Amino acid sequence: MRVVSSIDLMTSDDAILDELREQTKWLRLLGLGALRPLVTTVVKSDRDKVVYEQSNGERTAREVAKVARVTHPTVLRLWQDWLSLGICIESRRHPGRAEHVLPLSRLGIALPKAAGESAAPETPNPEEDPG
Repeated sequence: MRVVSSIDLMTSDDAILDELREQTKWLRLLGLGALRPLVTTVVKSDRDKVVYEQSNGERTAREVAKVARVTHPTVLRLWQDWLSLGICIESRRHPGRAEHVLPLSRLGIALPKAAGESAAPETPNPEEDPG
């Protein structure tokens, strides 16, 4: 029976960490390659870009709606769509809120000038509940 020393364990742990870092690097590259075209296809309008950028998992749907100058139900609908597509995740700290996977700037997607200020106010849909 072989006795494993703490040096053997550290060397093994270091090798595992190095391998995980290498795999993470490649997974990130592959993920970004898939994420950017999807976000570009789905988040087209300036309004949607502002909503997406503001959706950081910390802001409520009402706060995002106010900045983006859209209705609260619009933000909720966009969040639902984006969550189902995987371009947003549910916030771990604030369940029920959406968090973008990466900000648009990290994806190389330009934001409208003064994000939120240049977005034209949305005309509320009378069928949507303003709740």
